Amino acid sequence: MQDEENRKEIKRVKKEKRKRRWKKVRKVTGITVLSLFVMGVGAVSVLAFKYKPAMQAIVDDSNKKIASINEGTFKSRTDTVLYDNKGNVMTKLADHHYYYVDSQNMNRYTKNAFVAIEDNRFMQHNGVDVKANFRALASMIQHKGRITQGGSTITQQLVKNVFLNSEQRFSRKLEEMLIAIKLEKIYSKDQIMEYYVNNIYFGSGAYGIDTASRMYFSKPSKDLTLSEVALLAGVPNNPSHYNPIQHMNYALQRRNLILTNMRNLHLITQAEYQKALSEKIVLHLQKEKIKPDSYAISFVLSSATKLLMEHEGFTFKYAFASEAERATYNANFNELFNEVYKQIRNGGYQIHSTIDLQKQQLLQDSINKGLTDFSDKNSNTGLYKTQGAGVSIDNQTGDVVAIVGGRTQSEVANTFNRAFLSYRQPGSSIKPLVAYTPAFERGMLASSTMVDDAITNGPINAEHTFYGSVDMRFAVNLSLNTIPFKIVEKYGAGNMVKYLTNMEFSNIVNQDKNPIIGIGGFTYGTTPLEMAGAYATLEHNGQYIRPTGISKIEDVTNTVLYENKHDTKQIYDSGASYLMTDVLKGVVTGEHSTGHGLGIYNIPTAAKTGTTDDSKDGWFAGYTPYNTTVVWVGNDNPVAIPQLYGRTYPGEIWHNYMLAIHKGLPSKDFTVPSRISYMYHNPYTGEVDANDSHGWWTKELIPKIYVELRDKAIAEAEAKARAKARAEEEARKNDYKKFGLTQEQETQRETYANTNVTQLENAHVLSPNDFMFIDALITSTKRLIDDVKHQDAYYPLIDRYNNEVQRLDAERYAVEHPAPVLPPQVMVPVQPTVQKPVNQAQPKTNVPTQTNVAPVQPNNQNQMNPGVVNASQSPAPIPSSNPADVSGQTTNSSPVDPNQPVNQQGGTSSVTTPHESSTSTGTDTGASNQTVAPPVSSSGITAP
Repeated sequence: MQDEENRKEIKRVKKEKRKRRWKKVRKVTGITVLSLFVMGVGAVSVLAFKYKPAMQAIVDDSNKKIASINEGTFKSRTDTVLYDNKGNVMTKLADHHYYYVDSQNMNRYTKNAFVAIEDNRFMQHNGVDVKANFRALASMIQHKGRITQGGSTITQQLVKNVFLNSEQRFSRKLEEMLIAIKLEKIYSKDQIMEYYVNNIYFGSGAYGIDTASRMYFSKPSKDLTLSEVALLAGVPNNPSHYNPIQHMNYALQRRNLILTNMRNLHLITQAEYQKALSEKIVLHLQKEKIKPDSYAISFVLSSATKLLMEHEGFTFKYAFASEAERATYNANFNELFNEVYKQIRNGGYQIHSTIDLQKQQLLQDSINKGLTDFSDKNSNTGLYKTQGAGVSIDNQTGDVVAIVGGRTQSEVANTFNRAFLSYRQPGSSIKPLVAYTPAFERGMLASSTMVDDAITNGPINAEHTFYGSVDMRFAVNLSLNTIPFKIVEKYGAGNMVKYLTNMEFSNIVNQDKNPIIGIGGFTYGTTPLEMAGAYATLEHNGQYIRPTGISKIEDVTNTVLYENKHDTKQIYDSGASYLMTDVLKGVVTGEHSTGHGLGIYNIPTAAKTGTTDDSKDGWFAGYTPYNTTVVWVGNDNPVAIPQLYGRTYPGEIWHNYMLAIHKGLPSKDFTVPSRISYMYHNPYTGEVDANDSHGWWTKELIPKIYVELRDKAIAEAEAKARAKARAEEEARKNDYKKFGLTQEQETQRETYANTNVTQLENAHVLSPNDFMFIDALITSTKRLIDDVKHQDAYYPLIDRYNNEVQRLDAERYAVEHPAPVLPPQVMVPVQPTVQKPVNQAQPKTNVPTQTNVAPVQPNNQNQMNPGVVNASQSPAPIPSSNPADVSGQTTNSSPVDPNQPVNQQGGTSSVTTPHESSTSTGTDTGASNQTVAPPVSSSGITAP
């Protein structure tokens, strides 16, 4: 008995401790929540004051949305409809048909199931549940910041699904609350619940309870059991996690929770609870055959997805500092892309495209017919191994009018759209975009020349031939590889890559900053869509228009989410772009050009071919004033294809399509921008002139940027020269101060010294009478030069002085050592040749000989040293053992050949053949009669 009482007492004590403990926990929690509430009110007050304009904008936007609401707002979920450029329906899209169920036909358990799991105070609050928000806050504190309970009411969730997005921002949440409160003043609880269950997402592409019921159980929602209703009611909380197709176990766990909540809230009986809990769920999935999207539709859907991503605030990037940054960006991009793409396919959008279905079919037919030679198929997929793709743009608007991603086959779906999904090496078709047009922006002309020769570890030309110095037209027409490589190397690959990223080439990596991109050597490559947008930019004289393929996107409320304004972005200078267009005309008109004969008759055509190594890819990119079209041909797995070049299969496909769409169009030329004109050019100096006043200058297209760059270079050179002159002048002034002279004094000294040096240059030593005067002039000139203090003037003067002293010393030596005059030369008679008997002794004939005499040279050791000048120095005579004649010629001691013609002086005459140099190897011995003229007195120049 005593033990029983002890146990009861111990139990009571423990119960009291637990009460006190929980009381303490509740007290602490209450104080914490109250403190947070006070802090929150204070923070909200501060924020409201600081961000009053932003808050007012939120209020205004919520009022605008409320004003636009009607019953159709919640009942207008329809298929997504795609239209062509003429307003015709291309297709209607939705993964499943949409079914709306009104309140009267709704399953009796549906409302209570959602109340039990999503908002058990639905009937009491006015759109926002303050208690639920505090409860969620306390739960978050208890679980260290982890959100375990939601504070949104069913009304708030309806607002979010219909009017807003899923962004986790305070402003979005505030607007959601404001609209929810106002919504409850307009509609009854029953109506709000009806709108809610018909607009929430149940996974697998199903929106609304009735659509989900037919998709998962193949029956309308009114025929669902309590267990099935509870199962579906659990899906919207996380459609992926609680999807019964992939995760039935999770779906059943949430179903059980919903049933428990319904029982605890007395929304169902215990018997109903037990029956539903024990019911086995069997799915009866609705089977619907999905028709594969055409190339035009897949492109339009992809473009629309990206535009809506941008509408929701996503910023597209095309250049990255590192691969890690690129990887992060791609992950974010893919996640949002998939979400928005599914959203579009689930219905509710009107997408107006720019596709011209007639041109679409013409391009498809041209590709199909152009590749009939290739019939081999992939054994696994059944698709043709060799494929083609093309994109066509209307140059008047910049709109994509046709896009084909492969060949059509009746027996198998060829759904991969190579036109915008397949990245391939562009070959030579990239040259105008990354080499030539940028070069024209930097001052090169079509007539500018570069040397086509071998490059160490560089590319070679297709025909393994080099042409030496060539101009840009020639290099483009023959598609030389060395020239664009050198251009990119000269101006920097990083600078050239920017042109592509500015035109939204999406797969350019840092490794592509290499001169090899000048001939198409990319890491991943590009797509026909990107190339078409770039070539259209050339036609637009450097203005890029994003080729979206979309003109307008509207949502279920007919709100315009996107409208194509055809915004332009200047990529190239307009003059440089037009010059590139003019050069590219030669690709189809030049006799030896790579695209000869593929132009459109009577309509100016500009084009470029492209072929990669081993003919794995072939490209033809060309445009007229009407359309730009790019065609690619190759295998999905790159292999060598015989006879595949830019001008063969791609060129023929391009030509046939462009002929068809240009049929009947009047001829017109490309638009000439104001930044280019014909001018006269001096190819040697680079000068240009609008007038033909020089006679021989060449007339050619000169972009204005060429003139601007030339003027800028001249101005910079002149400014540099002026700066140098100012610096020199400042240095001279500093020198004057250092030497204690004024500028006038230094200038006077330089003038005196220059006058004397000039007199030295005019003086000559003709006789001994001139010696004294010359010595005095040399001495005085040296003294005057030494008085010059500024180095810029001193060194030129001393150099001139030294040269003249050396010359005058030589003249003085010649006067002191005159050459002797030789007597006239004795003529040697010619003896006749007499035939003598064999073995008979021949008499010796003595022929007079002449003595070799060396010419006199001045003693270089006695010449003035330019670095050390001694005015008192005079030349000393050079001893010689042989007297010399004036001409410096020598007599010949060899016998005279009687068969040679003899001149009057007895020497042999010289004979020059037509192929020899005009300089004779013979000598004129008549100079031996020359005499030295007597010396002439000086002109009497006096030193200052």
